[in-house]
Amino acid sequence: TTSLNNEGEFLHELEDKMDVAQLQLNIYSSLEQMTSNPAAQAALSDLNRLIDISTLYSDYAEKFNLAESQLAIIHCAGHHDPLLVQKLWRELLSQEINSTQHLPQVSVMSSLRNKILLLGNIYQAAEKFFPTQFIVQQLEVISCKSGWDQGWVVDTMLQIPTSHSHLHSTYSSLLQMKLPCWEQLGAPYHLHIVTSLLLTSYVAHLNNVPLLERKPILSEIQDVIDAHVVDLQASVSAGSDITSALSRFKALQASFNKY
Repeated sequence: TTSLNNEGEFLHELEDKMDVAQLQLNIYSSLEQMTSNPAAQAALSDLNRLIDISTLYSDYAEKFNLAESQLAIIHCAGHHDPLLVQKLWRELLSQEINSTQHLPQVSVMSSLRNKILLLGNIYQAAEKFFPTQFIVQQLEVISCKSGWDQGWVVDTMLQIPTSHSHLHSTYSSLLQMKLPCWEQLGAPYHLHIVTSLLLTSYVAHLNNVPLLERKPILSEIQDVIDAHVVDLQASVSAGSDITSALSRFKALQASFNKY
């Protein structure tokens, strides 16, 4: 039994070292690409030996602002710090956009989507490292500011895949927050329009769900749609965005006649 325990501990330690070695290799690759940074190039020689995870974070990932590597390290260490995770996601998304800004818009969108899909597959199971609501909010601001297709974020999140119900809950929370950024971006009803697109997709998805399970969800969605229509009709604002949002929700209302 003692021998088996010792072997188990050895394998666990070996696994931990392999995880750290992979993180170190990723950092090495990132620094290698920073050809115009003498300090980054000088640091490469230090990374030829295995370094402990704390030093790897402070002296390399944090020092050279490698947000993706920082996130990977705190995930590996199981370190829970919600504000730090949000900060790293904000920097990570900004770095991804900045690194592709010289490319055509379609390439920027594709590159960012691929990054979200990659990281979503790694971290989504642990919400504390993949804060869906924060990430969606950041992506919607990027999308709205850049004039991208209004369904881009929803399509991206569904591809991870994130469930329709989780996304619905996420967008409901964002709408309730009434953040000033949408007014500042000149698109006060942006999230309403996106929500209508999400609900359209959700209803289509429910066609594959057994009838007994589908009916209560459809009933809940119909109540949400009705509430949106009432809110939008009561708004004193005018403009193409509110007209677009209202027409989308009314179309959804009409589609429920077949259920």
